Amino acid sequence: MAQGILYVLHGRRNKVPQANLHLLRELMQELPQPQVIGFLEGEQQTLEAGLKQLQRQVNNVVVVPVLLFAATHVRQDLPRRLKACQKSGVMITVLEPLATTTAVFDFLKQQLAQACRVLPRRPILLIAHGTPHFVEPYQQLANLAAQLQQQLPVSVIAANYIGSHQFTELLGDQTEPVIVQRLFLTDGRIAGKIKHAVQQQVPDALFLPTLENQLAVKQAILERLATIMVPLQV
Repeated sequence: MAQGILYVLHGRRNKVPQANLHLLRELMQELPQPQVIGFLEGEQQTLEAGLKQLQRQVNNVVVVPVLLFAATHVRQDLPRRLKACQKSGVMITVLEPLATTTAVFDFLKQQLAQACRVLPRRPILLIAHGTPHFVEPYQQLANLAAQLQQQLPVSVIAANYIGSHQFTELLGDQTEPVIVQRLFLTDGRIAGKIKHAVQQQVPDALFLPTLENQLAVKQAILERLATIMVPLQV
C-alpha cells in the first residue's frame, strides 16, 4: 500500500508563517515517501489541498499534527476536514501531537537544566496555550512539569495562557524572579503577549527560547512516525 505523509501546521489567516518550515523541508528531503505540508488556518497551502495532492499518489496517508496538544484543532477540526476530503479506498492515520514525545522532554530538560545552573533556585513556570474545552492537555502539561521537576533542583509550575490554571493567576503576587519556559512551537504573537504580561509583574524574569526552529521539532516528528509501519530511511 503506497504511503504518504501530510504535515499539518496551525498556520495564520493572512499569510504562510515560516516557523519550522526549514526543518520540515529538511525532513522531506530525507524521507522517501511523498510528503506535503498543509495549514489549518489561511487560504494558502491548506490541509485539504495537501490531502488531495497526496491522494493522487498514495492510498495510505499518515497525518502528522505539528502541534503540541490534542485540543480543538486535533480533536474536532482535523478529523472533520480530513473526512470531508477523504477519497474512497484511501486510509488515513492521524498521529498524536508532539508534546508528549521524548524529544520535546529532552529539549526542555536540557534547556531548563542549563538555566538552573546559571540562575540557581529560581522556580520555573512552564506555560502552554491551554484550552477551556478539554482537560487532557493540562493533565499532560502537569505530568510533563512533574517529570521535569524530578530532573531539576527547583519547582516546575504548569500554567496555561487560556483555560484553567492561567499563568497570570499563578503568578499572583509573585515578585521573585522566575524562569519562564513558553511551550510553543513558534515565538509568535501569543508567546509575545505572555512575555509582556510576565514582565509587567516580574521584570527580572528569564525567558527561554520556544521550540521554534529547534531540532527537537524534527526529532519529535520522527519519533511519532516511528510508531507506525513506515520504513524511515534517514
